[in-house]
Amino acid sequence: MRRPASVLAVAGVLLLTVTGPVRAGDVHRGDPVSAAFPDVDVPVGGTAIDPLGPSLWSTIGPTTLTGVRVAYALSGVAGVRITPSGQGGGDCTTPSATRVVCTDPRGLSFEGETVEMYLPVVVRATGSAEPGTTGKVTVTVSADGLAPITGTSRVHVVDRRVNLPVTGPSAAWIGGLMLVLGVITVVATRRRPVQPPKGSRTAADTGVPVSSGKKSSPLRVF
Repeated sequence: MRRPASVLAVAGVLLLTVTGPVRAGDVHRGDPVSAAFPDVDVPVGGTAIDPLGPSLWSTIGPTTLTGVRVAYALSGVAGVRITPSGQGGGDCTTPSATRVVCTDPRGLSFEGETVEMYLPVVVRATGSAEPGTTGKVTVTVSADGLAPITGTSRVHVVDRRVNLPVTGPSAAWIGGLMLVLGVITVVATRRRPVQPPKGSRTAADTGVPVSSGKKSSPLRVF
């Protein structure tokens, strides 16, 4: 029982390790803010597992941006569209099926962590989209006093029968669940009392400690 428990625990740790932030197709390193732009896979007739949005982090420590704006422009692929995501919390407009512009009236504060999928969009593919085709989303991040940061995210159309990898927050949640299950199993296994073999006699049965089976040497009297 110990081996399956160990496997579960290790699986949880590995899943947490390999499913961190979505892979970045483009990275811009700047001052005071750097950005990474993830690539996504979208199945024919379906929706990408995670919303598409830039990951942003401060290179100067805690700071706050105001007048933040993220613009998306999709091109180069047929049968794919982008729409605002309800997870962003910003105000978004959709000039067309391939363009989305979002603003954040709250401002954006950095406290040392990376802000992932900021003001994201949802990527969808119609049933007419062609598997194997690739387009791009040009993402531009701007704010008061900040030079615009532009990057590119690739959109890969895949057959809907393909099992897409789970990434981002979903992956972290699943990895955490696997880790917890592994730990619970290990603890339960360690607390389980060891049962003696069937038919064996113990000290509790006889009142006398059971010998180890080794013969003692006879006492010699001289």
